[in-house]
Amino acid sequence: LQDLGITLLPFGISLMIAFLIDPVVSWLERKKIKRWIAAMMLIIFMVGTVGTVSILVFPLAFLQLDDVIKQVSSMVSSATSYLESRKFYRLLESFGLPQNTMKEIVQNEFMPRLESIFKVVLEALLSVLTSLSGIASQLLNVILTPILTFYFVKDFPKFKNFLQRTIERKNKKVYSNLQRMSDILRVYIGWQMLAAFMVGTLASVMFSVFGVPYPVVLGVLCGFLNPIPLFGSIASMIIGIITVLLVNPTGAGGNILTIALVVNGLHFFNAYVIEPRILGTRVGLHPIILLGSLFVFGHFFGFLGLLVAVPSTAILMMFLRDWQKKQEELGTLASPLPHGEAE
Repeated sequence: LQDLGITLLPFGISLMIAFLIDPVVSWLERKKIKRWIAAMMLIIFMVGTVGTVSILVFPLAFLQLDDVIKQVSSMVSSATSYLESRKFYRLLESFGLPQNTMKEIVQNEFMPRLESIFKVVLEALLSVLTSLSGIASQLLNVILTPILTFYFVKDFPKFKNFLQRTIERKNKKVYSNLQRMSDILRVYIGWQMLAAFMVGTLASVMFSVFGVPYPVVLGVLCGFLNPIPLFGSIASMIIGIITVLLVNPTGAGGNILTIALVVNGLHFFNAYVIEPRILGTRVGLHPIILLGSLFVFGHFFGFLGLLVAVPSTAILMMFLRDWQKKQEELGTLASPLPHGEAE
């Protein structure tokens, strides 16, 4: 499966898209629109949307990210040169620190650590650029995915019927639970994709309006990290502030305030105003359970674990509530009747 991962990727993506848009296609089918026509309409709309975003946003984001890497590299060179200059050691000496001792500490202790930190940062930025280039180079998958999605959507009822017949022979309860799980996953994944697009777009526009450097890169980052509860907004804010401090330290105050207000404002609006109305109680989790799930899933599965923590925990809580309800029913049946009723 690991070797076939890249090869099977378009099939997995197409199946997930079909799973998400099947209710919309079924609704259009009930409106007397043939299923294959409804599927074709939705896929053309999605391809057009993705194509427009790719043409307008990705090249600009790519250029801005490349510029960030150049700025960081330039800053590393400048910082290294300053730390090795006489001016720096004279400054230390003016505070009463011996020049020879400080030179030895800086060269043997501080410089290697500083270089390793900047090396990690540059490698991370370069890996992002490489990943974007790799995605862009998968032209065959870009063409293949809409075609596969069309066939998956068109015949999705057949897949569901086959699954129902196969599972209900063994256990009807299992299929019922699968349906409930799919409802949670469909609503959660669909909304998170829409919310990520909304947050990324609004953040990019607001950063551009208020003159924050590299607004498209930072906006896309906000949208990409938005599905991770709590930590996504914190990470977006920290990365944005560090970027501003690196590229524009003199005018960083206003930009930092803008980033903090925009990121937290969008997060609050999404998490406390829109999301509860869309997801309702199906995915609602207590904050302690939410944080615990993020730590546990993140520990075992890394970044992917952070993305799947909430829906997975919501499904586990669904089964826990079923068990509690069953115990309550059993407790009611087992409880003795009052004395008067017994007589």
